[in-house]
Amino acid sequence: MTRASARNVPEATPLWLKLSSYLILKDEEKDYLSDLEKNTVRQPARSDLLQQGERYRDVRVMREGWAIRHKALPDGRRQVVNFVLPGDIIGMYSTLFESADHSVTTLTAVEVACFPPERIVELFQSFPRLAAALAWSGAREEAIVAERLLSLGRRTALERTAHLIVELLRRLSTVNLVENGHFTLPVTQEILADALGLSIVHINRTLRRLRDSGLIELNGQRITVNDVRQLASVGQFDELYLHLIRAPKRLERAFAGDRRAKSADDKVEGRKM
Repeated sequence: MTRASARNVPEATPLWLKLSSYLILKDEEKDYLSDLEKNTVRQPARSDLLQQGERYRDVRVMREGWAIRHKALPDGRRQVVNFVLPGDIIGMYSTLFESADHSVTTLTAVEVACFPPERIVELFQSFPRLAAALAWSGAREEAIVAERLLSLGRRTALERTAHLIVELLRRLSTVNLVENGHFTLPVTQEILADALGLSIVHINRTLRRLRDSGLIELNGQRITVNDVRQLASVGQFDELYLHLIRAPKRLERAFAGDRRAKSADDKVEGRKM
């Protein structure tokens, strides 16, 4: 009797963990993600991964480190649109658009996986469940940007700051980068000001209020959230927009229906031969 050789299990990367929060990935889907991420490069802090107006080249997956998505006016004034965290994709829509409408700049040293945009098309053709998970990821990012617009337009400085901290906590938790309420926040007060539409003085005062109230602790780039529920209440945080849910059962039923239809077609073709 021969023993079957053990299967080499791919490394659970942040992208795998993030998509697994939506769909339970199959072995062949994990293998494909592993192949997508096999070519990696490292970039230092304060380097541009993408520049507003440039033609898209590779698609990049953030494997390690932080970056910001931002847009700028001709006079240099900048708005941070979102934070790029491990598991996020840069240039996912490069097959749809010629040029980037925003910039991505690293805040820390990063490791990114790079692959040609054509592989996104390949993924949609061969791995529809993964394609659905990527569509979920893209839709969630749009929802995050919409929520940021609500913060800029309607939330107070205290609410904006509390809301952003809880959002980052929840997003990092998905990729196992939070431990007992602690996570690394490699973000200067200037970056926070650009993200929240506040002055650096106002950011400093607001962080002090949150710290003095006992809701958070700050130690260099290390932040501890002591009471997530209360901090979420201060920020009027409703995590619905993050769509931290499993894929709807109707989606899985639709995929199962596709497989049954394909199987039936194959049987018909077999009888014709």
